[in-house]
Amino acid sequence: MTLDQQLQPIELAPADRAHERFDAYYGRLFGWSVRWQGSRLFLALENGLCAVTLPKLAAGPVLRHLADTGCQGPVLVLPTQHGPRVAILAETDGLIPPRATLPADVDLLDCGALVPLPIGPLTPGVSTEWLAAPDPRQRWLPSLSAVLAGVRVRH
Repeated sequence: MTLDQQLQPIELAPADRAHERFDAYYGRLFGWSVRWQGSRLFLALENGLCAVTLPKLAAGPVLRHLADTGCQGPVLVLPTQHGPRVAILAETDGLIPPRATLPADVDLLDCGALVPLPIGPLTPGVSTEWLAAPDPRQRWLPSLSAVLAGVRVRH
């Protein structure tokens, strides 16, 4: 049995062990900083980790561009009051561009932001879910530059 099979979250884990299993899966396996707030788990964007968010309906060309260039990585669907958004996880690779240089419907979450992570049973349209789950065999993330290049291609 490989490490990723041992650490993969199991929705049926007893409640007292669920925290340990998700901490191990997201934290130790991928090296991500995670934080619990009550029963919700969040990815803490720090140490060069960031997320580019945009409306789910506008994400197709960006995700295709990343796949075509071999830069795909984990992508979350986040339900919001204004409809679902995707959050593409990335490495900051240096400088964070000014917000004013991004398209109006694109946000960049970086140092200090918290992004909810999926745990337990999901309710489509209500729960955070993986559009492209992290892969233990490919732990690297695309660069922020690559993601933003994909964002600019769609316009």
